Amino acid sequence: MSSTSTTESDFINQANTIVLENISNEQFGVSELAELMNMSRSSLLRNIKKQTQLSASQFIRQVRLLKGMEMVKQHTLTISEISYQVGFGSTSYFIKCFREYYGYPPGEVGKDILEGENIALQASVLNRYKWHILAALSLIVIVISVLLLPKELKVTTEIEKSIAVLPFKNESSDSLNLYFVNGLMESALNNLQKIGDLRVISRTSVEKYRHSNKGIQEIAQELNVNYLV
Repeated sequence: MSSTSTTESDFINQANTIVLENISNEQFGVSELAELMNMSRSSLLRNIKKQTQLSASQFIRQVRLLKGMEMVKQHTLTISEISYQVGFGSTSYFIKCFREYYGYPPGEVGKDILEGENIALQASVLNRYKWHILAALSLIVIVISVLLLPKELKVTTEIEKSIAVLPFKNESSDSLNLYFVNGLMESALNNLQKIGDLRVISRTSVEKYRHSNKGIQEIAQELNVNYLV
C-alpha cells in the first residue's frame, strides 16, 4: 500500500473516531470536526469528498447511523433512547434517516432473527415427525407406482383409474401433528392429480369419512373408486 493511501485511510479513521467520541452531541457538526482535526472547514470538506464521495455532513450522519444500527441490534435500548445517544434530536428524524440509509426502519431489524428462529423451530418439528412423513410419502409412492405399471403387467380388463385419499387421522394429542397430517393429505392429492388419466376424488367429498366407521369396501363403493389411500 502506498504512503498516500495509508495517509488517506488514517484521515478517515481519525475523522470516524472523533465523530464517535462526540456522537451523543447533537450540535457536533462539520465545523467542530474540522477544529478537532486541526484543519480548515474547506480542507475537511475537500478531503472527505475525495475519499468517501460524501459531503462532510453526510459522512457524520453515516457514522451516527452505523453506530445506531449496532445499538439497535443489541435490543437493550428503545429506538428513542438510541436516537438521542447517536446525536439525533428527534426520534422521527432518526427513523427517517435510518430508513433512507438501510431501506427499512429500525423496528424491522430484529425480524430476520425471529424468522431464523421460526425456521429452526420448523426444522425441529420436521425432524421429530420425519418417520411419520417418510412412511406416508412411501405409501403415496407405492400407490402411484401401481397406477403407472407398464401395460403388460396390468390386468387385461380395462379398469377406470380412480382413487380417493381419505382424511389422515391425528392419533396423538399434539396439535403440531395435526398440521403435518393435513399437509400430507394435501401433498398426496396434489401429486395424484398430476396423473392425467386418473380421477381423484376431491378433499371435500372425502371429508365426511374423517370420523366414519364404515369399511373400506363400502366407502369405495359410495365414492365409486377403485383405490383408497
